[in-house]
Amino acid sequence: MRWLKKREIVIYYLLYKKFKYNEFNIGLAIDLLSPYFSKKTIKNTIKYMTKIGIINKLNETEYRLIPFEDYLSTISFQYLKRRATLRRKIQ
Repeated sequence: MRWLKKREIVIYYLLYKKFKYNEFNIGLAIDLLSPYFSKKTIKNTIKYMTKIGIINKLNETEYRLIPFEDYLSTISFQYLKRRATLRRKIQ
């Protein structure tokens, strides 16, 4: 799993600043982010962030952010576990 790109972090931050951990729909997200990103970029990024688990999809158009700390703990645990196994193979 790769780390988030700057664009994805900025989109998460802007969504968090506006909605916190409350529900929002894709239309509101597009309205909020359209001054900075294209509609296609917004949809693709939200779809990707849903796939990796940083955004929960509640139904067809409703989403909710998960706490960033939860995501970081998940991804860093996987990274550290992989590093430990690679380090053992080297030694």
